[in-house]
Amino acid sequence: MNLVSEVESKSFRTFTLFAFAALMILGLLVSIFSFKYRVSIINYDTELNLNYEGLKSIKNLSIWLINDDNFEKFYLDNQTVENLEISKQLPNVINININLHERIIVYTDFRDTNPEQRVLYKNLYTEDSIFEKDLAHLVITNGPIDDGFYNEIVSFILTIQKYKVDLSKLSMSFDGNVLVINYEDTIIDAGKAVDLSRKGSVVGYILERGDCTGSVTILDSSDDDIETLFQC
Repeated sequence: MNLVSEVESKSFRTFTLFAFAALMILGLLVSIFSFKYRVSIINYDTELNLNYEGLKSIKNLSIWLINDDNFEKFYLDNQTVENLEISKQLPNVINININLHERIIVYTDFRDTNPEQRVLYKNLYTEDSIFEKDLAHLVITNGPIDDGFYNEIVSFILTIQKYKVDLSKLSMSFDGNVLVINYEDTIIDAGKAVDLSRKGSVVGYILERGDCTGSVTILDSSDDDIETLFQC
């Protein structure tokens, strides 16, 4: 009798656990497919000049299944978007915080037949720009330019940002060979548009000190140290 009772007790416990698990799964499935947990409200900033159709596509989907994969179309339609921060407010509300790629510089390429002012983003995406007062400006007067040119420009500006430099006062020109930087009363010849991250450290240091009224020439070098000639 004791053996039979023990077997019955184990069977009952097993059945109880199985029934509990089945109820949990059933409850989860009911929640997933329940109309109560269908997305009906989507909150996001509507003043970012973006195509928001990719956000609206999650409406009526189960809130439990929403993740970043649902917004592939939104990312494709909006190259300036870096990422989305998604939070769920049960039972039917999705809150989306849209983070944009950083604007790096405004540039004008005078090699074009109809040169227009464009803004370059950190991810190298570009778009037309009318007025960007807080960004540095670049003018391209001649070419050709290497494939990695804009990537070098991004690295340069990101390095300059580490110093106390007002980027709105920074302007640059590139003639296909030499990059020249103007900042208030300082003119810097940065040489070829290569290794601009390292050169940016030199430029940032010089401009932050603000004690050079004149010209500076950065000598291209493959060594660890970058040589400069001052005429201040």
